Amino acid sequence: HTYTSLTMAPTGDEAALQQYLDKDLPKMMEEYDKLWEIPDDDDDPYKSKYAARKILEGALKTLKDKLEEAPTEGEVAWRGQEAYARFLLYLGKNYYYCEEVPTAEQFFNRALKRYLASPERLHPQCFISTQDCFNQLGMLWCQRQGHSQGMNYLRRAQIMFEKRPDSIRSDKVQNQRAADNYTLTMFYLAQAYAALNKPGLSARFCAETMSQQLDTNVSKDRSKEVKEKDPFDCKDWVRNCLSLSDFFVNEAMFWTAEYLLHSANVMCERSKEICGIEPTNLEELKAECARDTGNYYSTRLKFLKTCAQYPGHGEVVWRGERKPPPAEKEKSEGSKLSFRCAADSAKGKHEAVPDDIETEIAWDDIFPEVVHLEDEEADDNKLAEETIDKVSEDSEMEGDGGKKRAVGWLEYALNEKVRLPVHFSCLHHYVERRIKRANQGFILERPRPIAKDLVI
Repeated sequence: HTYTSLTMAPTGDEAALQQYLDKDLPKMMEEYDKLWEIPDDDDDPYKSKYAARKILEGALKTLKDKLEEAPTEGEVAWRGQEAYARFLLYLGKNYYYCEEVPTAEQFFNRALKRYLASPERLHPQCFISTQDCFNQLGMLWCQRQGHSQGMNYLRRAQIMFEKRPDSIRSDKVQNQRAADNYTLTMFYLAQAYAALNKPGLSARFCAETMSQQLDTNVSKDRSKEVKEKDPFDCKDWVRNCLSLSDFFVNEAMFWTAEYLLHSANVMCERSKEICGIEPTNLEELKAECARDTGNYYSTRLKFLKTCAQYPGHGEVVWRGERKPPPAEKEKSEGSKLSFRCAADSAKGKHEAVPDDIETEIAWDDIFPEVVHLEDEEADDNKLAEETIDKVSEDSEMEGDGGKKRAVGWLEYALNEKVRLPVHFSCLHHYVERRIKRANQGFILERPRPIAKDLVI
């Protein structure tokens, strides 16, 4: 929503609020950031963070007073309400960093409710802060080992990004900020699924995190200042490819494993061209990639030998167990949001935390009241496997008005394709060409698939 400038100039209390927003708050945030960057001694590890917290708490109190005195309608009022919610979010992060988790949860909940209840919640600033709230609460619950509760927040962050409005998509800067938050969402989902003993989905979201991370860091829209502040760790990315390929080999998903290995090799060879940087100890990294690639082709031959020895059951023997049967769908009422937490009790409530607001939230497709976690999981399970289903590439890559999942089609031989749960758009052309070249002899001599749904 964009306000016009045709309204009358603010007067009185509204002018005071506008001056506070335009001049005083930016100075406070600059002072807060300087304190946050100060490294503290081990004997008082949060000294500068406590000092920074006082700035936020003072600003929040002043902002509350000015909002109560100023008119409740108009652009200035909306900016004041957004700033109030944003400072609640900042305080939540401060308390969480200082290991005061129950109080942090209170602040995150207060901020989230205000953002969801705002009529301007699709405004880029509100939208991105709402993403941040969901991520923070999801991470908080996963750290408590409450992964199912954390999933309720993380899935909502995923849904709102996939259905983000045109006002976000059309703005390069804001869309990049939303994508950065989405990368964190994928990372937390990968951790949550690992803890819930669902390694396939954990690997799936690890791969998507890496895809988002790579796309973000090769983007021309990323400023030099941002790149210097948050540099891309090319070596770490390559080693993550190597580790993830091991998982897919054990799952008999050989094309996915090979895709990851060749992606690592391409990154080593073209890191300067793709990322603008060359990792340290590059020759050592290349040697690791060559070693793992050699081990992969040796292992694939052993797998084919197993398939020949146990016709029709080679994959089962290889995995050492049968794939779990599809879980029977049970009717679920779904998961709703609760903005209350244990620390809201009379004894637990921190004095700095404002009272909860009583307001109605207008739920919709972007911000659903109920999330059926099992439905979202079922959709991701479909994309966590290799498949040769005759589904168009566009329908798999697009959904809800934009790119939905980092899955892609690999053409490993003439007129032969397989859909993988991994896709790196900026590397795909090079990787596909390498895989075709590396597998020419194998394609000519391979046996036909002898196990249902096995792609070799």
